[in-house]
Amino acid sequence: MSIVKRIVTFRPSFTVRIITGLIAFLMMLSVCAVVGITDQTRLGERDANFKARSIEAGAKVFSLQCARCHGPNGEGIDGSGPALASEMFVGKISIEDNPAGPQIKVDEKSKRLEQIGWTGALKDYIKGVTSAGIPIKSSNAWDANHPAFSQKFGGNLRDDQIDDVANFIINWGLAPLANDKAVLAPAPGANQGPKPTAVPLTPQQEAGKAVYSGGAGCTGCHAIKGVGNQGGVGPNLSKIGKDAADVIASADYKSKVTGQPAATTPADYIKQSILYPNAYITPQCPTGPCPAGVMPQTFSKTLKPEEIDNLVAFLSSLK
Repeated sequence: MSIVKRIVTFRPSFTVRIITGLIAFLMMLSVCAVVGITDQTRLGERDANFKARSIEAGAKVFSLQCARCHGPNGEGIDGSGPALASEMFVGKISIEDNPAGPQIKVDEKSKRLEQIGWTGALKDYIKGVTSAGIPIKSSNAWDANHPAFSQKFGGNLRDDQIDDVANFIINWGLAPLANDKAVLAPAPGANQGPKPTAVPLTPQQEAGKAVYSGGAGCTGCHAIKGVGNQGGVGPNLSKIGKDAADVIASADYKSKVTGQPAATTPADYIKQSILYPNAYITPQCPTGPCPAGVMPQTFSKTLKPEEIDNLVAFLSSLK
């Protein structure tokens, strides 16, 4: 009998068939396991890349929609919004490697959420507040309630954009801002009473406040706690009287002021910033580095000398 015929007519025993089938089955399982592990690694890498793109997209949303109240670096703005990059709010996180890809590990939970009694995840809280806002004013620390940004509630952000900005804020937990460098939200129950009576302005300062709030256009770009519209383009001026003193004492100002002599008093610096805004460009604005040429350079022509002096007197009083 030829070898071919023997192969064709070979009939193995039942036991041999079972053993052969079992070996083949185990080999298939092994192959599937290897492919599955490889796919998990690829899926983890893709998930990490997707989250990185989400964080990048969230940074853009934050800059356009959130920075004007919470600060360009999440440090908070007095009277407008609390810090979101602070250790108090965002806690601390780290990234762990595992076969399924990098994963977030919560090293320290948000103390702010513990303070207000929120038991859910930080991301859920951020998404909830961003989406629906905070319709009830629970503290006098802020000039206005948090608005609703979701399109479901009349806002202008899609669900994916809200998810992106939440991922961006959570990412600050890798290197959170120290609490003493941030504007923290008051503890629950604090700042409930009436605001303290403000020190009355002088007639000149009142006149300068009217210039600021009037047709000069200041409120279109700048914000002052409790005064007029709150612009989010130029620097916040709520403490410009104090900030001006810090600026003129800084090496950055002394080395970069051009076309004008360096100011020696806060009032001189404020007046210089109004009349010659490009003499020194403030490094940081609500949406990022302050660009040159944005602030009008025509106030010496559109405002009377008396109006400028009154405006400087008002701004100098803000500390």
